[in-house]
Amino acid sequence: MDRQMQVFEEVFESLVSTQEILKEDHNPVYRFDDQLIDGAIIDIGCGQTSSLLKYAASGRRLIGIDNEQSQLNKLRSRMTEVAGFTSREWELLKQNLQHDPLPKGIYAMVVLFNILHFFSLKYCERFVEKLEPHLKTGSILSICVHSVKYFANDPTNPQNNEYFKHYFSQDDLDKLFPSIKYDRLYRADIETQQCKKYQEVAALWAEKLIEYFKIADPLIKADLRQNSKDNNIQADLICVYKRR
Repeated sequence: MDRQMQVFEEVFESLVSTQEILKEDHNPVYRFDDQLIDGAIIDIGCGQTSSLLKYAASGRRLIGIDNEQSQLNKLRSRMTEVAGFTSREWELLKQNLQHDPLPKGIYAMVVLFNILHFFSLKYCERFVEKLEPHLKTGSILSICVHSVKYFANDPTNPQNNEYFKHYFSQDDLDKLFPSIKYDRLYRADIETQQCKKYQEVAALWAEKLIEYFKIADPLIKADLRQNSKDNNIQADLICVYKRR
């Protein structure tokens, strides 16, 4: 994680409470959790806003994967806050998604929220292949990705895929999770603006970047502050699949 994102996470931690995270968590997978088979719940790229917060007191094996130890430490603290205890069933692992093996065992639920668009579609195909040995009939997968309608997507820009490596269509997701192997239980094409709290995070983030990088140029400072206020439309595809 670069320093800009570290500053963002520090600001997020300071401003956003665990209860506010839970309030803004609209993952549709929860409506299907009465169908969960035996196995772990794993959130890949969990950060602090993990779905694991919902299941902290469930007694299930819970696995969170992130590439930043500070994020995992804060997530454990938030899970303890929700559950009222810390469990040995919580495995919060610092891993590199591209190089490290996935934790052993069968997964009842896989959460992939706001992670796959950081990789090329070709890599996503390889990742699903790596994931499949951990799935069995009834395993549920919840996915949220930036769609082709995302405000930053500009195919005419040569640098379009430098940060977000791929913007997804529904066909892209259905090819990753084909109907011969998966039933699609839910899909939503979402366009939304950030809530007031997350606008506050963006505004403070801009000020902290100006302070940290000692930015003196008034034009650059003005651009950072304006970008933090723009609140562009966030366009995402959300799907829940079930392994046949």
